[in-house]
Amino acid sequence: MSMNKKARISLSPPEFTYFNEIKHSVGKDPLVRVSPLQDHGDGQFQIVLHVKGFKKAKALATLIVPEKVIGEISIKVKVMSSGKQVSPISRSLTAKELAALHRIAFRTNRFFRFVALRTIFGTTFVYPVFKIRVVQFFNDDLSDFYGNYNHVAAFVFRNVLHNEINGIPIPFSTEKKNKYGKK
Repeated sequence: MSMNKKARISLSPPEFTYFNEIKHSVGKDPLVRVSPLQDHGDGQFQIVLHVKGFKKAKALATLIVPEKVIGEISIKVKVMSSGKQVSPISRSLTAKELAALHRIAFRTNRFFRFVALRTIFGTTFVYPVFKIRVVQFFNDDLSDFYGNYNHVAAFVFRNVLHNEINGIPIPFSTEKKNKYGKK
C-alpha cells in the first residue's frame, strides 16, 4: 500500500454480530436451521429459526429473546416449526418447568451440557450449563489480530436468551474443568 492510500476501516454492523451470535450458539444444533438475516428496511431486521419438532420449537420460542433493540435498529427473532410460526409459552412457569424447557430446547445442541436448579436465600435459580468452548466468527473486531469475535459459549447464550423469566433468575454457566485439565 502506498503512503497516499488510506486503509479503510469498517466494523461489522450490530445486526450481523447478533445474527452470528444466534447462528453460532442456538444454531449449533442439527435440529435448528438459521435462515440468512433479513433486512426489512428502516433498521428493521429479522432472524428466522427453523426447528424440527414442535416441543423443541415451543421451548426455544419461550427462552430466546424475541426482539433485540440496538440503538436505532430492531432485530426480531421468529421461531418456525413445520412451516408455522411458534409462539412462546405465555403462562407463568416454575423453575422446574424452565429447567425442563432448557433440556428440551438444547438437548441436541453441541454446546449444552445440562441444567440444574439451586436455591440461595429463598430464591431458586435455573443454571443452564454449557461446554467449555469458545464461539468464534469473523466480525471485524479490531481488538482481535484476526478480526474475530471470541466469547465463551455460555456468555453467547446469555446474550441471546432470557436471563430471567417470571422473576426466576437464569445465570448461564460453563461446565467445571477438573484439576487434571479434563472435563
